[in-house]
Amino acid sequence: MPSPDRPHRILLVDMGGVFFSYSFKDAINAWAAAAGQDPEQLRQRWMIDAPFDAFERGEIKPAAYLEHLRHLLAVDLSDEQLVRGWNSIYGSVDQDLLALLADPAVRSRFGAVVGVSNTNVLHAVFWRWLFREYLPVLDTVHCSHEIGATKPSAEFFDHVATAHRAGREDLVLVDDIASVTTDAAALGLRTHTYQGAAALAAYLDTLTPAKDIS
Repeated sequence: MPSPDRPHRILLVDMGGVFFSYSFKDAINAWAAAAGQDPEQLRQRWMIDAPFDAFERGEIKPAAYLEHLRHLLAVDLSDEQLVRGWNSIYGSVDQDLLALLADPAVRSRFGAVVGVSNTNVLHAVFWRWLFREYLPVLDTVHCSHEIGATKPSAEFFDHVATAHRAGREDLVLVDDIASVTTDAAALGLRTHTYQGAAALAAYLDTLTPAKDIS
């Protein structure tokens, strides 16, 4: 929560695609190698479908999603093999962004700097471990599978706002997906579509000072 002597405004930083890079192609390649199949065939079968979305909202258990994934891809892989491929998607942390978020001048503008992510429990446990060295730059991380809603829904942002004693108008969202920032802006958030730390720094400089909490 914002402390009494810090601005009420909350900076929301998307995790996958902003804080760190990822590619689902790496998962498909890993599954294809484990199954001895052509990666192109698995790419044609793979989709972000209703069970995927439900998994990100925490509505189904990992075992149920892995069984769905096994049938979707038509592969005879164990849960362990599926999870290993599932978690092979991660690349690296954006070091320029990391430096920007650690800058005292940036921190002083916000009551909190938090991560936000549409993710599932299997992914979240893994990337929290993988990027554990870098996560302390964030005050906390809000994940869709814990909230029960995904970005850019009003339910997701209202949960985050409430957690930080803020309103939607106090939230500043940084996301790499333009449709997400567009929808979030329609809900009353300030938004920036991420294309690098330098452009984000310039955007933050355009924000008018936020009122301190009384």
